[in-house]
Amino acid sequence: MIEAKPFALGVRIEHPQSIIDQLQYRCEIRDPFLPPASYSLVEQINGRGVFSFCMCPGGIIAPASTRQGALVVNGWSPSKRNNPFANSGMVVGIDEKDFKDPHPLAGLKYQYAVEKKAFEAGGGKFVAPAQRMTDFLMNKQSSSLPACSYIPGLQSVSLSEVLPKIVNDALVLGLKHFGQKLQGKFGRPGYLTHEAVLVATESRTSSPVRVPRHQDELTHPQITNLYPCAEGAGYAGGIVSAAMDGMRIAEKIYAKLHPFGH
Repeated sequence: MIEAKPFALGVRIEHPQSIIDQLQYRCEIRDPFLPPASYSLVEQINGRGVFSFCMCPGGIIAPASTRQGALVVNGWSPSKRNNPFANSGMVVGIDEKDFKDPHPLAGLKYQYAVEKKAFEAGGGKFVAPAQRMTDFLMNKQSSSLPACSYIPGLQSVSLSEVLPKIVNDALVLGLKHFGQKLQGKFGRPGYLTHEAVLVATESRTSSPVRVPRHQDELTHPQITNLYPCAEGAGYAGGIVSAAMDGMRIAEKIYAKLHPFGH
């Protein structure tokens, strides 16, 4: 027994790390004793959330596909965070009314359809469709793309042809809001810059399906001693939230095995 649940879908945005440093530290050059800067952005666009996710300062965009013919990208930072780029997921909330299908796997099908379109738009071999940020806002295919940490390579594509319209339109408005929040200083670019690139598709912020469980006992309603937990079961959206949910489950199991606290 499973059920569809809301999730989020969008792109990875990559800037030169130096731009994010200048925006956040308000200085031309980051002091070597300061860590590479990060950011967290969120906006409501027509009742739909647009937000940054898993921001990776000094990071790398990496392929994260789990099936042939579908393209997913994710991000990570090495321990020293010394890569010249900063990337972050920038995603839009998707809920059940967007699926237009009552099937429990409707969200999974919706997710896969976008990932498949991204793979095809990139031309195969996990080359990712991409667009400069300023061109994305103008719905204009980029004549060139900047250097990027994504090793399989990029293909210039109008992302409006890859992303669902509700995602594309919300991203356009959300990025304009974020550009107003993070404006450049010292004659340098702000968050909205020709030097930033959008790479599709970031679609694994959380699972589009959920294994149900009792609100209080945290057990499956039909299977004894089954405790659906963390990301795969639809109760987390990242490393920290998954760990916290795991702690809740561990405490419940301990309390059941040791009802008198021994």
